[in-house]
Amino acid sequence: MKALIVILNKDNAEKLKECIDSIIKQSSKICEDFDVLVIDGGSRDSSKEVVENFSKIYPCVKFKVQERLGGTGFARREACEYAIKNDYKAIIWGDSENIYKSDYVEKVLDLLRNYDIVGGKPLVRGNFFAHAFAWYHAIHIIFGIQDRHIPGNNKAEKVAIYRFCEYPESKRAEDYGFSLLLMKKGIKLKQGVVDAKVIVSIPENIKGVFKWQKARVIGCAEALRFIDFKPYDLILWSSLLPLLILTAFLIPFSLLALAILLSILILSIFLFVKSFQFIENPKKKFFFAPLVGLVIHSAFSILGIYYYMKFKKRRGWDLNPGAF
Repeated sequence: MKALIVILNKDNAEKLKECIDSIIKQSSKICEDFDVLVIDGGSRDSSKEVVENFSKIYPCVKFKVQERLGGTGFARREACEYAIKNDYKAIIWGDSENIYKSDYVEKVLDLLRNYDIVGGKPLVRGNFFAHAFAWYHAIHIIFGIQDRHIPGNNKAEKVAIYRFCEYPESKRAEDYGFSLLLMKKGIKLKQGVVDAKVIVSIPENIKGVFKWQKARVIGCAEALRFIDFKPYDLILWSSLLPLLILTAFLIPFSLLALAILLSILILSIFLFVKSFQFIENPKKKFFFAPLVGLVIHSAFSILGIYYYMKFKKRRGWDLNPGAF
């Protein structure tokens, strides 16, 4: 099964080099078992030169600037068209921040023979915020929903899927929208995960986390509007922070408030325990980091509801990039 590894990139030359370096060291043979396509969102750094240096040795490593700039949804659609046109049977999706263990490609392609979509095992790199949000990268495994959604930075798909379901043209969170679109159309695919490890990253400071979270919720709101799907996830996550604040004030007067607060704390502990295996160098001292992650995730999900209400409902609407 000839595969195409698609790496989404923008202004990330240094990490892109590490990413491709890990790809060429795969146990599966580059240019025989798989080719590489870097879809670039208009980088102003040396990303193109990085890819061209690899291309001199491995001609199957290609660099392509998006024909329509402004978002990863456009990039995925172009990559799908490229894969269909060039008769690839599978796409392995990734980001330029990923670093792949040497057997990653071999394992995901092996399982993909009997599945439609396959995800690998994320290992989050970093300190406090890695512990706070490791559950986010592995939520499909932790809660057993991999039969409905696998994150777009760590999965392989059979190209035949794109003939009856396309990625939405949202600027972000198009993988989330794609999973919801499959559900909305009633398309049931065989999806699973395999112990194929890839190192992913989380922003290492609060400013970077806020920027990432804002992009996440704007993307979710866009994707939901594009496919005309209700924001059930955003509503659920949005309720956590107000509930936490309300119960904190009501604890002296209500046993129910105390029970709710304890439930939230138990959820945080549960996520820490479950996500421990998904952190590259886990540390027990960050025991309550997931609680911080939940609070931030909930706060920005409230913002996501705002953007969902703000965006127009019809397909094909245009957003002002300056608003981001």
